[in-house]
Amino acid sequence: MRVILWGQPMRRLSWLVLFSLAIAVIFTATRLPWFRGTRTGVDPRPVPAGDREIAWLHNPTSFESWDNFVWGVKRAEMAEDGTPSELEVDDAAAFPHRTTAIPEIVIRRKGYEGSLRIRWYKVTDEATQEAWVNALAARDPAPLAILGGWSSDRAKELADAMRDTVWPRSRPLLFLGTATADKVDPEDNNASGDQGPSLISVYDQSFRFCFTNRQMADAVTDFVLSDPTLRPGSIGWPGLLAVPTATAGPLVGLAALAAETWADWPSFPAFAIEWKDDPYSTDLSFKFREAFLKRTGSAAGLPRLDMEVNPVPFSTGRMNRPNPVETEVAEHILNNLPPPGTRTVLVVPSVTAPTRRVLRALVQGNPAVGRRLVAVTGDGLGVNTFFRDRDFAWPVRSLPIPIAMFTHADPFAWDTPGNAAIPPHGYELDPPAPGAVRSSTEDIQLFTRLARVVAAGVFPPSATAIVRTPDALATNLHSLKPAFFDAVGNRLSGSGEHIVVLRPIFPGEAPPSHPHLDAMLEVYGHRGLQGWQLLHSRALGHNQAGQPE
Repeated sequence: MRVILWGQPMRRLSWLVLFSLAIAVIFTATRLPWFRGTRTGVDPRPVPAGDREIAWLHNPTSFESWDNFVWGVKRAEMAEDGTPSELEVDDAAAFPHRTTAIPEIVIRRKGYEGSLRIRWYKVTDEATQEAWVNALAARDPAPLAILGGWSSDRAKELADAMRDTVWPRSRPLLFLGTATADKVDPEDNNASGDQGPSLISVYDQSFRFCFTNRQMADAVTDFVLSDPTLRPGSIGWPGLLAVPTATAGPLVGLAALAAETWADWPSFPAFAIEWKDDPYSTDLSFKFREAFLKRTGSAAGLPRLDMEVNPVPFSTGRMNRPNPVETEVAEHILNNLPPPGTRTVLVVPSVTAPTRRVLRALVQGNPAVGRRLVAVTGDGLGVNTFFRDRDFAWPVRSLPIPIAMFTHADPFAWDTPGNAAIPPHGYELDPPAPGAVRSSTEDIQLFTRLARVVAAGVFPPSATAIVRTPDALATNLHSLKPAFFDAVGNRLSGSGEHIVVLRPIFPGEAPPSHPHLDAMLEVYGHRGLQGWQLLHSRALGHNQAGQPE
């Protein structure tokens, strides 16, 4: 009996000692530099003397984004007018054989000393953005800039990390590629609208190469209100006519609608959805409501839109089946649509899956709902959803609702056969054959513009060597002619906004020459005083065997 009583505490003591030793070993090991470096993989490469670096921070699975980035930068060897520029882009190390290697592209300019090296440092749960920022700050020299923030929430995290890091010398610039939110991360999780800090102000050395949510909402709103086939109010039913296009030949588009009588509708119901777990959604929703309120009403000669906000607490859900709150929102919208013969606006500020679920629920409740509303959004859907991937991502016949959305560059800017411009070998953007599909050119075009702008700052016209400091680069970027950024670093409006419109063909309205036409996909660009101009039009359809025409 004594042995059992004596053994139990001894066994407890032994386990306690072993557990304490294990904790001590783990704590000691994680503080050793060699152990920590192997675990995180945060090890920036040295920069050769005379060169400078831009650190490209992204997830290790972002191969398509890096591929588009390399294509875009390589095509910067062409000037804006398609003639050869003085830039030389070395892509020899852009796609290394080992995934653990650091990809790199090198930009040089004829007659200039020094090269610009853009390197992909891969962000993981352990090699975080903050860890990379700290490691880059400890290296001499630090980067000229860090390019990241591919979503608004991650951009805020990166800006916080760069702001809070002690930089021994000049602080690098922060280049935001596709982070669009004006305001981010309000302290109140239930906040809506302009209740958070300005993203561009979190780190005061920031430059944004995409457009903001406000700019997107303003552009889409302006387009919708200027197009009689989309704007809200009293309508006539659409007819069809043939329209010649450069890319698709004589195809079918929607005709102008019958005359609209705004006096009958001094105010008009409209709807917005907010997914509360997504700061991009809440911010963009507010910007759309603000834009429609500012541009409608008696002073504008349009009915005032009474925009109702429908909050959804979370954006998770299946591919096609709406979550319970999305179902309730769809039913509410269907029950409160304006009378037949009128059209209203639905703001869906989100990415593909939530938007598709809500619109599918609306169509299931009323198959003709697409005649009575137009969906508007920002850049969250992507043209590839409707063009390249439409068979599974957006089957138009089951989702016949017009959509107007924003793109940061021309998504159909393929190289035109016979054009005088000669792209770098291997980096041509061949157009798809009629009826075929190909990836959108938006990202590549955006990155080409980014590369040209950055190169103009890194290799200034009046110099013979690469810039040496981030402060000098910032001065050059703010001094560009024509200007590209405003005083705080946001991209200027009027520098490349594009609108993409999906126009579904409703049952019985396809012309005899194109009986299997599902929709028209149109791209518009803004041309100053000329307003919105149609640039491209593509027919989306299937033959009787279910294959693209």
